[in-house]
Amino acid sequence: MTVKIVALWTKPEDTEAFDKDYEATHIPLVAALPGLSSAIYCKALNGPYYRTAELIYADMEALGGSVGGEEGQKVLADGDRLQSTYGAKLEVLTLEEQSRT
Repeated sequence: MTVKIVALWTKPEDTEAFDKDYEATHIPLVAALPGLSSAIYCKALNGPYYRTAELIYADMEALGGSVGGEEGQKVLADGDRLQSTYGAKLEVLTLEEQSRT
């Protein structure tokens, strides 16, 4: 069954600088994750979050191998850097897809 990591970012102090950094640095690091089936990046139009990302994997084995390796550690470290640099908070969920219509 498909599994996802969902990243939920709160609004950073400097949205323009955050967006440039996120798009230039963080997204390429995510794209390099092994086993990643696809990724979806969004800007929120309302609600408590500023940006979201869905990292989609075929199964938990693929997810575990991806985030547990060197590339996964780079993504995690960059997430920490973005939080401390821009004052954004990151919440992460791991989800198992149940159905799709």
